[in-house]
Amino acid sequence: MKLVLTGLSLVLLAGCASASAAMQAPKYTNPPPGRVVQDVVSYLSGEAMNSKWHVVSSRVAVGRQNGKQPAYQWYISVYAPAANGWTLAYRTPGAGTTLLSKVTKARGAQLYFPVQSVKIVGTGELEQAGIQDAVVQVHEFAADCGGSTVAVFGAGSSMKPRVRTAVQNGCDLQASLVKYGQMQAVQLTGPYYGPKAAMCCPTKPKATAKLTNSGTIRGWSVTPNYFKIDNSVH
Repeated sequence: MKLVLTGLSLVLLAGCASASAAMQAPKYTNPPPGRVVQDVVSYLSGEAMNSKWHVVSSRVAVGRQNGKQPAYQWYISVYAPAANGWTLAYRTPGAGTTLLSKVTKARGAQLYFPVQSVKIVGTGELEQAGIQDAVVQVHEFAADCGGSTVAVFGAGSSMKPRVRTAVQNGCDLQASLVKYGQMQAVQLTGPYYGPKAAMCCPTKPKATAKLTNSGTIRGWSVTPNYFKIDNSVH
């Protein structure tokens, strides 16, 4: 009986090892720089067996602010499905992208700017049923409260990921995915600044709006119009 139990134990251990191997990190060409913070699966080209994309945030320590708190360079990498894993299709900061800035050391001081944070909010069907977009939230600041950007990534049948649209706001902008009819929308929350409002004094400290897509006729819109769409972000 003891020998039988030992054999069963070995079988169970082998099964656990196989499960552990299956849960290992995906095989990426040009892996994310530094330490991976989030790795989110998104079906950017449709919900099929071989259309699983990965949207990854990672960060690299570049120094310490005044020798104390770590300063990080953040990255967003989008990987397309390939024959033997996933291949890099988009990365910011990088050539031709503007969503994330390159962090640099201040002249004559142990300071690194801009200070960055990145959050992959999630994925949802924002434009077309069966095809997902990925929503990413970025905040950068230097001397003041800086600015926030919520970007929507998509790929569709072109298999080329890009920023479909982006919304920017001073200081802060938080995003979440909500149901919107048969589809989904991005709910935005942050301070609203009227035409003459100073950064210190928002017209409405906590405003809420929805970013929606209405197809090719109207495209993207924010309702109410508290936050600005900026399609120059890429």
